[in-house]
Amino acid sequence: WGRHNTVQLLLFHLRCQLLLLCENNDWGRYLVRQNTVLDIKTTDSTCHRCRNATMTNISLSPDYLLPVIKGKSDYRSYRPLILPYPLDDEGKVKDGGNGERNGLTVILIQDQNSKHFAAAVSVASGASADPRALPGIAHFCEHMCFLGSEAYPKENEYKQYLSQHGGKSNASTSASHTTYQFDVLADYGQKALDIFSNFFIAPLFTMSGTEREVHAVDSENSKNLINDGRRRWQILKDLADKNHHFSKFSTGNKKTLPAAAVDSGDDSSPHTKEEGNSRLDGILWSINDGEYDEHDKATFVRAVLLAFHKLHYRPTNMTVVVVGPQTLDELESWVVPRFGRIPDRWLEKNEGTVEGATEEAAVEKWAKMQKAAAKLVNEAANDAPPVSINAEKKPSFCPSFRPQLQGGKWPILVTVLPLKSTRTLVLYFPLPPTWHVPDQSPTRILSHLFGHEGPGSAFALLQDTGLITSLSAGNRVSAPDQNLFQIQMSLTADGEENWKEVVRVLFSYGRLIRDYAKKSMSSHPGQAEDTTRAEYAKLDPLRRIWDEVATLDRMRFDQTSPGHVYSFAPALAQSASKYGTTYCLSAGSL
Repeated sequence: WGRHNTVQLLLFHLRCQLLLLCENNDWGRYLVRQNTVLDIKTTDSTCHRCRNATMTNISLSPDYLLPVIKGKSDYRSYRPLILPYPLDDEGKVKDGGNGERNGLTVILIQDQNSKHFAAAVSVASGASADPRALPGIAHFCEHMCFLGSEAYPKENEYKQYLSQHGGKSNASTSASHTTYQFDVLADYGQKALDIFSNFFIAPLFTMSGTEREVHAVDSENSKNLINDGRRRWQILKDLADKNHHFSKFSTGNKKTLPAAAVDSGDDSSPHTKEEGNSRLDGILWSINDGEYDEHDKATFVRAVLLAFHKLHYRPTNMTVVVVGPQTLDELESWVVPRFGRIPDRWLEKNEGTVEGATEEAAVEKWAKMQKAAAKLVNEAANDAPPVSINAEKKPSFCPSFRPQLQGGKWPILVTVLPLKSTRTLVLYFPLPPTWHVPDQSPTRILSHLFGHEGPGSAFALLQDTGLITSLSAGNRVSAPDQNLFQIQMSLTADGEENWKEVVRVLFSYGRLIRDYAKKSMSSHPGQAEDTTRAEYAKLDPLRRIWDEVATLDRMRFDQTSPGHVYSFAPALAQSASKYGTTYCLSAGSL
């Protein structure tokens, strides 16, 4: 063996003993797993963990991360980790590893009281990364991922399996994230997870599915057209800077995603350069030497869909959360060999052709479309600011609303005729981002003060005068590069007539907060030992309120039990992609 190898084995054996001593302690597991891959041999006399520590097994084991900070009432067990080298279909290191790690972040959670197993995947990309030539492509990609995989090609197999075993599923696309989730009775979790994971390993994205699923996206958009909240939201986007990612149309429809070329009502006649007046028309004109038809549009939409998936659905851009009554070791044995097979497709060459195409010209056209699609998606990705607060490139304050956009005159008044009978007044305030400081966010105390309903508050005054019936305040947009603070009120009939008085009261209250903030910043009295609580509150009421809010948040964090696994998993996956696994539960509460 030699002295060096003997020392290495002894050190590794000691680490294993530490793990045995700390078997139920995440810190012990984290410390043990930080050892270097060792080329050692073992004997029957070594402990069972050393006996399994061949070089292959060590390299296949994931990197265990620092424990998750959780509240005192949280009875669940957590194990955060990062997956190792990419795996092939047999669970072996793909291409020998080549030093390239999979990099997918996973949080395993054991809830012994749960009757359900749940899983969620959050991709740290959303509508902000949509190409402007094809608005809604991120949402469309979300829909397409559910339409079968190479391992499970039947489009309805996933939902059918869940419905037969007490489960359900959903997915959502926001500006910064695309999140998938499901739950099922715990005994059927492994099979459901296998079907679910294959959506990200090898989705089909067939041409026929593309043409059909765009109708589902269009139907969803049609429902939004009769929703007053959605209508106001789209008007707000229209007022924003047209070059800012916030202004993008995120839902998509048949016009923005012309993938349904087989519709009987579609025009299949060739288009010329003179007819092409949109971004998409210009791209297709350059690809097809000045002539293209609706089938070319549909084919290009699919090319962009594949390119978007290749760029954004990479392991390093994804977070997986699984929750169930199974042990953490069992959950790990389910997750690692499955999600470890997700490849980094962006590093792969474009291959394949259009379905059914055999002519050389069609193959050449498809290659041009793939190249143009990759360029389009890559450029659009630069519009979206990085999601993680640990990102190397920190986004600067980039507001989508500025006075210059409305001729330099602020505030501006927008009046919307609602479809349903309602009297609503909303005030919006563009503010610097607080994404990176969840535990020190100024908007947290602004939300508390403007939303306060006690004596002396703005709400109490407006309610007593019969002008409003409700008031809420908080961030309407919380992005890495901007915040949009919102104060929304339900008005009475008298309040609708005298809305300017409502606005005057709120602005006066805002100036009062500003004046106290200036005093608080200019003097920091602290709370000396001989200062009573009343004197301290009088010296600096804002600091006293901040301390109270922080204390209440901490108490709520420690005393609240975790929610149902179905809603808990996707929320945690998104939080982990923003704040990291250690602070994914506690961000904003400490």
